[in-house]
Amino acid sequence: MPIPQLTPRYRLHGVSIFLSASVPTPERREEYERIPEAPLRIEEAVVCIARAIFMEGGTLVFGGHPSISPLVARVVDHYYLPAPAEKTHRGGDRESHDVQWKNPSLVIYQSRVWEKHWAETTERLARHPLVRIEWTKGVDGESVDPAVKDRPQAPRSMKKMREEMVENTSPIAMIAIGGMKGVLDEAQIFADLRPRKPIFALATTGGAAAMLSRREEYRDRVQVTDIDAEDLVRKFWKQQEGDQAPDRIGEEDRRKFYVPYAFVAQRIVAQIVKNSN
Repeated sequence: MPIPQLTPRYRLHGVSIFLSASVPTPERREEYERIPEAPLRIEEAVVCIARAIFMEGGTLVFGGHPSISPLVARVVDHYYLPAPAEKTHRGGDRESHDVQWKNPSLVIYQSRVWEKHWAETTERLARHPLVRIEWTKGVDGESVDPAVKDRPQAPRSMKKMREEMVENTSPIAMIAIGGMKGVLDEAQIFADLRPRKPIFALATTGGAAAMLSRREEYRDRVQVTDIDAEDLVRKFWKQQEGDQAPDRIGEEDRRKFYVPYAFVAQRIVAQIVKNSN
């Protein structure tokens, strides 16, 4: 059976999308509305967003986070397409190829204040051919302690890192998933440095992403793309139960419904592609 001709997809090649995501810690669940199933929802949403962007050859940019960096890097490995091998004729001439692979890429920004706590698993990511680590300098001798979970650390250094990240990569959109103060800070920096660029918030992941959609200053910038998708699932199952079935879809039951994050991710990427064109 002949091998089919492979055509790379690269509608987002050379385009950066900014991902802002983390899992709210239990210590700050009240402050940032951590939902009971936050780790599972956030992980699935991040994976689906990364897949949708990588399928189009895009560049995903975000600040290094122990719960997000290894996850996204594992995903990008599935979309690495080496360039076709060149054929050499007897005379030594190499045959040229019309096909050029447009690989996706991953850019992770990290402040030097975290350098001594750089995990071995994350350090290995820097050797991946599609992953680039960008370090930024710490500010005013700030330091961090990984054991501290109930408050932000090294605020000036983190602000510097986030500003450089957005300025240097010029993302055409931001996607917010879960998160705490860092997501709120990044939304503000993105709004200031990338005016008129959209912010897509996955409110069903809770945390800062859910809070963004309710903030007046972001009313014209934030697009909530997952609530209606969840409601379609809820409507479908309600129809399956029949019109005579008791309405069991109360607010306390909402979390039991599956959110089709793969579908949501494709909608977001389709909108980004449309905007970029």
